[in-house]
Amino acid sequence: MIETGLFSIYNCGVPLHYAVDIKPGYAGLAVFEVVTQSTRTDELGAMPWADLRTHLETPPSFGNNAGFVDLAYDEVLISDLPGTAHGGIYKGRSYIFENGMRGVDELVDYSLIDIALGHNRKPLPWRNRFAQSAREKVDLSFRHRARAQIANALVLFMPVKAAFDQVRIELLCDQDPILLNGTAITGRVDNASIPKDGQWFKQFYFHAVATEKITVPVGGRANVPIALKWNGNGASCVHALTLKLESDAGYLPKRRLTTDASGTGIFGVDALGLAAGDQIAVKINTEHYSAIGKIVVEVV
Repeated sequence: MIETGLFSIYNCGVPLHYAVDIKPGYAGLAVFEVVTQSTRTDELGAMPWADLRTHLETPPSFGNNAGFVDLAYDEVLISDLPGTAHGGIYKGRSYIFENGMRGVDELVDYSLIDIALGHNRKPLPWRNRFAQSAREKVDLSFRHRARAQIANALVLFMPVKAAFDQVRIELLCDQDPILLNGTAITGRVDNASIPKDGQWFKQFYFHAVATEKITVPVGGRANVPIALKWNGNGASCVHALTLKLESDAGYLPKRRLTTDASGTGIFGVDALGLAAGDQIAVKINTEHYSAIGKIVVEVV
C-alpha cells in the first residue's frame, strides 16, 4: 500500500499560501495570495485572521455538498495571516465531501482527485482527473493541466477508494500550509527532486499481470489468472475491485472481472476463428483509466 497522509510538496515557486482541512469525510483547501510590500491593497476590505479562521474551520454547506466553491469573504485582506510578512488576500475555498452529490462513477477505485486553481488564482471545484481525461487518454499531468488551463494545488491519490484521511494527499506549495481542525503533515518532498515527466502519480497506483503463461488451443478456451501489483514496489495489491476487459482478437465471454479480496481473479478467452500462431491481446482497464495491464495469449 502507498504511504498515506498529507504531504507538503515545497519549493514550487508559487506566490500563494494555503490552509488545509482533512477529515475522513471531507478534504478542503483555502487559498491566499501572498502580499508583498508592492501589492496594492488600498481598495480591499480587511478581516483579522482569528475571524476568518473561525469561518474556515466550519466546512461550507450548500445543502448538497456538490463541490461548489465557497467565495464568502473572498478578496479580503488578512494582514496578520500566519506564515506571511505582510499578510495575504483570501481567494476562497474548495472542498470534496464523501457524502456529497456526484456522478455515479465519479468517485471510484483508481481515482485521482484535483482541487486546482483557475484564473485569478481562485480555487476550482474538485475533479476526477482520470474521468475527465479518459476519452483523450491524457495521463501526463502537465499536459492535462495545459489543456484545462489550470494550476494544481491539492491532489488526492486514490488507487483504492477510502476515507480522505486514509489516502495520499499532496499540496504544491512554497511553505507548509496553515493546518485547520487538527490536520497534520505526514511528510515533505522537495519539488526539485520530482521528475518533470508528468508520471509522478503512477508510482502510487497498481497494475494487473498474468500469474502464469497461458496458451489457448485453436477454437478452444483458456482461463487466464491475473493478480494486482503495486507499481511502486511490485508487492501484491490486496483489494477487490471490478475491471473492464477488451481484446483485439478472439472472444471474451465476460467483459467484466471482479478480483477477490486478495487482488486476484480469472477470466476466460476463446480462440474462435483464429489459427495457430495468432495472438489475443487482452487489455485490462479500470472504470476511467485505460490499460493498467495487457496480457497476450498465444493460440496453439
